Amino acid sequence: MRAALRLWWALARRQGPDRLTTGLAVLAFAAVTWALLTTLGGLRAFIDRAAVDGAGAETSGTGEVYVVLAVVAAALILVPLITLGGAAARLAVARRNARMAALRLAGATTGQVATMAVADALAQAVAGALAGAALYGVTLPLVALLHFQGRAFAVHELWVGGWAVSALPAVPLVALVSALAALRRVAITPLGVARRTGVPPLSWTRLLPLFALVGVFLLAANGMLHVGAVVLLAILVGTLAGAMWVFNLVGPWLVSVLGRAVARRARTVPTLLAGRRIADDPKAAWRSVGGVALVAFVAGVLSVSPGLAATGAEEDRHLGIDIATGTAVTLVIAALLAAVSTGVTQAGRVLDHAAEYRALHLAGTEVRTLHAARMRETWIPLLVCVGGATVTALALISPFVEALADAPVGVVLFLGSVVAGCALVLAGTAASRRMVERAALAA
Repeated sequence: MRAALRLWWALARRQGPDRLTTGLAVLAFAAVTWALLTTLGGLRAFIDRAAVDGAGAETSGTGEVYVVLAVVAAALILVPLITLGGAAARLAVARRNARMAALRLAGATTGQVATMAVADALAQAVAGALAGAALYGVTLPLVALLHFQGRAFAVHELWVGGWAVSALPAVPLVALVSALAALRRVAITPLGVARRTGVPPLSWTRLLPLFALVGVFLLAANGMLHVGAVVLLAILVGTLAGAMWVFNLVGPWLVSVLGRAVARRARTVPTLLAGRRIADDPKAAWRSVGGVALVAFVAGVLSVSPGLAATGAEEDRHLGIDIATGTAVTLVIAALLAAVSTGVTQAGRVLDHAAEYRALHLAGTEVRTLHAARMRETWIPLLVCVGGATVTALALISPFVEALADAPVGVVLFLGSVVAGCALVLAGTAASRRMVERAALAA
């Protein structure tokens, strides 16, 4: 193990182009840690308020309602958090896998390669977690300016405290699991990894869990499940979060089908290149747009929340305003995660496919054609995935769709989130144009 760690340290000090990849991964882990601690801090604040004065005159006994709403918001943010964490851990997978596969072919043992891969992933995750924790402490006074239940937060209310003991290790754990999953492929087929052999196509069976979850949610929302109120609430919250998980599972399959269809019907070179690249690596294409698709899903689900609050009693006058505020905060956090995920993924894809860009340019492909192919490789799956997320969200909120008429601000929040998210993805793709040019024109 000591020899493997020495070799890892020697390679880490001579990363060269890998330094940008490492920096992007650390940035993503920092964003994950900040969002995780901020969300847990808010949840703890509502739990403490409910315990202290939940039945007091000032809150009119609505403390438990705020806790439930905070749990729902945390469940909606949890999936984008883990998605970004996994994307950060996989950011340098292709480059790291190629290096690890070369070491395996040169005679390194599986244990030595495993040690190096784990050390690489944990070093990035720990650095990002520490940076994110520091950012959380710096932004805490700003978060405390938010008003809920008719009063602002105190900074000590939002301090995550002992919960950080379980929250902070979760970030390196995600990196560790992702590194070990990638290592399994290197250990089994190091030659295939070194030659960048493709993966088998994804199966349509990924759709089945989505249909099951939507069905359970509709049954629960329409009162067709004869269970207690607590169990019913747990089912509703669980299916909301579970639908996001399953949509993240269905997304790559949907993108793979789309890529094959685009490639078959292509009439121009950029469209053909975009379709082939989408079909060859649908998971990477999904990661480029998946963050915004999840934001569209969260915005669609939360669009009915202001209308539901408007039906409350006059004594709960703060509840409607607070739900609108909480909806906006949840969307902001989800959008920030999507922004980091988009930028990191787009830059990482350029780095991983630099050799392809160079080969295509040497074969006679103009750089502007590569740029056009990248833009189509982004906006085609973006439109389809955002549309799929919107349809899924509408199916889940269909029992409460009348609430949209009571408070149209929910529709405004939804449309604004979708438009801003799509613009963000396209801007992230355009921002990496210089990286494509450097890769294509490299000697």
